[in-house]
Amino acid sequence: MQRLLLGWTGWVIAHAVLVLTVLAIITAFAGYFAVDRFSMNSDTGQLIRQETPWKAVHNDFIETFPHYDQNTIVVLSGNKPNTLVQVTRSLTATIKARDEVFSLVYAPSASEFADQHSLLYLDLNTLNDTVSKLADAQPFLTAVAQYDDLTGILDLLADAMTVDEELPTGISQISDSLKLASDRALSKASAPINWRDELFDIDGEKIYYQLIFVKGRQEFGKDLPNGLLIGELESIIASFQHPAADSIRIRLSGQVPLEHGEIVSAFDSAQLAGTLALVMLIVVLVWGVRSARIIAATYLSMLCGLVLTAAFAMIAVGQYNTISIIFLVMFIGLGVDFAIHLCLKYQESVTNGDKSSALLETGTQLGPAIMLCGITSALGFLCFVPTDYIGLAEMGIISGGGMIIAVVVSLTLIPAFFAIVKKPQPATELPFARTMSVFVAAKPRQTSWVTFIVAIILAAIASQARFDYSTLSLKDPNSEAMTTLTELHKEDIVTDYSLTYISRDLDHALTTKKALLKLKEVSEVVTPADYLPDDQSEKLYILEDAGFLLDSVFYATPSAEVLTDKALVQRMQLLNDAIGEHLRETQSEPTVTAALDQLQRTLATLISANVSTRQRFTDLIVPSLKTEIEWLRTTLAVETVTLDSLPAELRQRLIAPDNRAIVSITPSENVMSVESLRSFTEAVIEVAPEVTGRPVLDLGIGDIVTEAFAIALSIAVVSIFIILVLTLHSVLDATLVFIPLAMTALVTLSVSVLAGLPLNMANIVVIPLIFGLGVDNGIHIVKRYHQVPNVAELVHSSTPKAVFLSNLTTIGTFCALSFSTHQGIYSIGVLLTVALICLMLLTLISLPALLATFSKPRGY
Repeated sequence: MQRLLLGWTGWVIAHAVLVLTVLAIITAFAGYFAVDRFSMNSDTGQLIRQETPWKAVHNDFIETFPHYDQNTIVVLSGNKPNTLVQVTRSLTATIKARDEVFSLVYAPSASEFADQHSLLYLDLNTLNDTVSKLADAQPFLTAVAQYDDLTGILDLLADAMTVDEELPTGISQISDSLKLASDRALSKASAPINWRDELFDIDGEKIYYQLIFVKGRQEFGKDLPNGLLIGELESIIASFQHPAADSIRIRLSGQVPLEHGEIVSAFDSAQLAGTLALVMLIVVLVWGVRSARIIAATYLSMLCGLVLTAAFAMIAVGQYNTISIIFLVMFIGLGVDFAIHLCLKYQESVTNGDKSSALLETGTQLGPAIMLCGITSALGFLCFVPTDYIGLAEMGIISGGGMIIAVVVSLTLIPAFFAIVKKPQPATELPFARTMSVFVAAKPRQTSWVTFIVAIILAAIASQARFDYSTLSLKDPNSEAMTTLTELHKEDIVTDYSLTYISRDLDHALTTKKALLKLKEVSEVVTPADYLPDDQSEKLYILEDAGFLLDSVFYATPSAEVLTDKALVQRMQLLNDAIGEHLRETQSEPTVTAALDQLQRTLATLISANVSTRQRFTDLIVPSLKTEIEWLRTTLAVETVTLDSLPAELRQRLIAPDNRAIVSITPSENVMSVESLRSFTEAVIEVAPEVTGRPVLDLGIGDIVTEAFAIALSIAVVSIFIILVLTLHSVLDATLVFIPLAMTALVTLSVSVLAGLPLNMANIVVIPLIFGLGVDNGIHIVKRYHQVPNVAELVHSSTPKAVFLSNLTTIGTFCALSFSTHQGIYSIGVLLTVALICLMLLTLISLPALLATFSKPRGY
């Protein structure tokens, strides 16, 4: 290998201009090719090979009930439930109008069926309370029904003031409603009064929710397959107009927004991290090297390798995925490692000799170590290729090729570059070389034993590390889609952790429900029959009675009298006077008194207002009241609900055309921990083997990922150890190199435990990479240790400085990843930053001490 490198370096030096020219041309063509053929596979479902029984069950479920796949949930929330329903209906109609983008739009709780049967779906106690309130409101409603203006309302209130009986507390709600209508009339607002919200005792502090389920066109051939769908929805929401829209919060959540947000986050994070990494690289090189020529050579080597790697990715794999895309950022730090070692070795050698001799010495002495480091680094990535984790396997191919490209570029560009430029400035010593001498050269045994003791402590902490099976752990927790989903979980509006089973028919669904409810792990089981109202006979009897009670409302004789504005003002004044007299002569409850005071002020304001304001006031009150009376007429006359009378949109989500029926199973406890998730899932599978849902998918995917981790780690450790033994010619030296690597892995797992940053589908790559990338440092230290008389000479050579600076550039890159909003990329950045800092310190302090204690320089 040394003869090969001697010949290659000599040829490069002799033809330096030609080599640099050809390299520039190849890089330019590679850059064009990489940009022209750039392709991004954004389908996160293809990151893992899922040819498994549980995936087949899930596919059958989606094929049978496609409405549950690839949904966007438009979430509307507000503190006025009926206003919320009206806004939801309007928004649903607006979305449906864009049928060239949206194929299915369904708002279950805001449908006509839900509105007409809303009283029938109340529990008995609530229904009785509601009917009682309707009875109290009967005179008010009758007065409204007789007139198309405010005559009936004003006369009814005036008559109430002359009755000796105590006014009901319901007067407060009427006063509040009239005050609200007055304020809106004065401000020329168009939102009518929603009497169902105002007259029923609604908890103003409670937040109510409405959901619209949307399916639409996806473009998987594009970088953002859901970009059109999400963009259209965001545009519709931004331009949506409704009189009450300002009081309603509208957000997007569900599978599609979460996946779209993850892809956008990955793109944005890669761009941000790439920019930060380039800046950090310059800062580290300027601070550590202080030679413009070495900085230029290192930077050119990195850029050339990056472009060639991007082209290689399109040739070898043909696409990036949301995981492999980050290697382009990682290469900024990793690609300079070899160049830094070569540059600093050359800087050291050229001080006392000519350029050609120094370059030849650098190539022959350091070249074998560089090539070995390239192979071990490539193995650290390639170890995922044989696994079912396709996302990391593709990253492994790209990264492994990138490491080999970095070696070739470094051994070519660096000697060619320095062959045509002046000598760099003399080398400077590592800033803390003297401190290292104290620990390494003076006290190697003590340092070695401290290393072993710390390793034992770390092993105890690292044993508590856990793997987060949830695919939601990769989502940005602060994104709108994720915060909304968390809120819906908290409010029990939806749950992503229920299981779904397709029973062969409705009878089997009921039988399965009975069996499942016997499990302690299950809290609730829902079948299609549970979508029918409970106690229908008793509720229909109550509604029938209420209908008879409100006959005077539904069949009121309409008045032909027209109320002029002058007459309206007179009636308002009469009511105002009646209220004043009532307040003087009657002592009412404080709440009633306050309501009457407010009503007086409202009337005084309207009396002094202009004609158009009073007309707006009337229009905000009367038409909406008439609408509510029609709603009451309809909802009090409903009939028994059966499965056949359920709306088609709901029925097709519950019962398949072949009469197979959905059974939904909810866990009895929080299943965020892997143990409880697995316990719940396995218990249900015992009763209903072919279940699906996020618990099954997360466990299945998690098991594939952890198996891939075990395979990759085994391949990395065994193959790298064999290569080390063969190249270092010593099992002892190979073992000593592995001690800092093992300790770094333990530190990383310990930080994962202490920082509450569990391993997940993305950052699980970190541990195998520690062995693949970290072994480079050990190789350089061991090789140089056997080229100098003692460990003191090693400490003051260029090798520790090169290890320090190359690690610092890589740390800068991985630190840049930790600024990502993508949780997978963020956690990779954090854990790799911690790992490399630890590895650097262990390699510069513990490894030389271990070598000095257990191995002797062989002098080659």
